[in-house]
Amino acid sequence: KTGFDEIRNAIKTTIKAKNIENQYIYLLPDNSKEKAKLLRILKSYYNILLGIQVSWAEESLKRLLYETDLFSESQRNYIIEKPLEQKWLLSLKIIFSIAYELVPAGDENCQSVNIGNERSNLGDDLVDQYLDLRQIISDHLVPNFSLRNKLQHGEWKNGFKPRYSKEYCPIISSEISNENIVTTTSRYTIVNALYQMMVDLARFRSDQFAIDSISTPFEYYYDRYKKKINYEISRIQNHQIDSFLSNIVIKEKEGVAKRNIHT
Repeated sequence: KTGFDEIRNAIKTTIKAKNIENQYIYLLPDNSKEKAKLLRILKSYYNILLGIQVSWAEESLKRLLYETDLFSESQRNYIIEKPLEQKWLLSLKIIFSIAYELVPAGDENCQSVNIGNERSNLGDDLVDQYLDLRQIISDHLVPNFSLRNKLQHGEWKNGFKPRYSKEYCPIISSEISNENIVTTTSRYTIVNALYQMMVDLARFRSDQFAIDSISTPFEYYYDRYKKKINYEISRIQNHQIDSFLSNIVIKEKEGVAKRNIHT
């Protein structure tokens, strides 16, 4: 988390940079060479921030895997052997199965479990909540896992198709280009919310701990966390990065002007 905050602060410091004429570089015309150089520096920071965010997702998953009395050794090893993009989904599935007593005898890794078919057992609300969380992981976390791998292989600007990265891919290049401080910070927040929801599932199983004598913490706080996640998803989809950065510079400019008045 410290590294993530440090890069965010570096971005905010960089965006406030001035040239020798005391002009805020980010507010210069788009065809300015100084602004173009500043934007390249910012993009490098964005890529570093993306890498840290994915590392945080890995670290959060590790903490989840080693929660006391949650996963069996077999379940833990089963998840660890999988690629990162599958680990989160498998962890959710197994935790949910444990919480609602769906783990079949002889299949503790839950390979035969289909939670979508458990509506008659769990009810529509719980099944829909599981499917919603699964979709959030697939749509808003998993894509960045593969992007991080691209960046680690030096594809900081142009993305290439797997497996051998010989052919330019405009889709991957666009995804790399679209990541910024707003989108990555929102994904970071989503990871934290999902982690807490899964911890609630893991610690308080079935009806062993009901806040209102009916709902477990996962069920009770679900809508609150989902509202928070939906807000971050909206920020990812409508990040308006130019307005976000311009506001930082404008506030800095106004603050300097006010301080000068009082000196």
